[in-house]
Amino acid sequence: MSEAAAFSIPRFFIFGDSHAGTIMQAAKALALDFAGGSIMAGMHMNEEFFKVRGRRFVMTTEMGKDRLETRLDEASLSRNFLDVQMPILSTVGFNTHNFAHHFAEAGLAIATSEGKRLISRACFRAVVEAARPGALDFYRVLASEKKNVFAVLSPQIFDPDEAAVCQAFDEVMISLVTSLGVQIVDVRAETTDSDGVLLRQFARAEDNVHGNDAFGELVLRKFAQMIASEPA
Repeated sequence: MSEAAAFSIPRFFIFGDSHAGTIMQAAKALALDFAGGSIMAGMHMNEEFFKVRGRRFVMTTEMGKDRLETRLDEASLSRNFLDVQMPILSTVGFNTHNFAHHFAEAGLAIATSEGKRLISRACFRAVVEAARPGALDFYRVLASEKKNVFAVLSPQIFDPDEAAVCQAFDEVMISLVTSLGVQIVDVRAETTDSDGVLLRQFARAEDNVHGNDAFGELVLRKFAQMIASEPA
């Protein structure tokens, strides 16, 4: 990362899966003031993963409860996540590979994708909603609490036969969460090739799912621009 191109963001909270961990590492390298980080694997946040009791945000598993409390304690914040008063940068719900895997296992297909049972775009949207009730409820609750929330797409890493489903999934999720007032931090134009696939220089060498620090930095730079452009 280039020190010559340093930038700053007001303190913010990262909440999500392993992709949030990538952003957290980039934020550390850039010496940004942030709290939070990865909480648990994305697949555990597809279904219900929290409840709101009174006005208290409670994770439904001991693993999630312990991890979130640790992140809040590390930042000297209240253990009630709903008390967080800073922009929230989230990867919740955008674990695209997980969706594509289960979609293929079910033998489903949309136009231009492989599969035994072709479904309409309207049906596909319903399938996405049914696959992410916990994630969508997370954004709905934060919206009801008037939180300033930004969601990040997963790095666009997929095989050619997965491309149509992965890209369609992202577009449906973008539509669903933006309808709740969530802003999307979208770096696809800067990080993908002409086929919409993540460029090698933004991929982590040791796996085929996550972006690297350079990807995380671009996400944070776009996030910083979006924060700076908001009304005072």
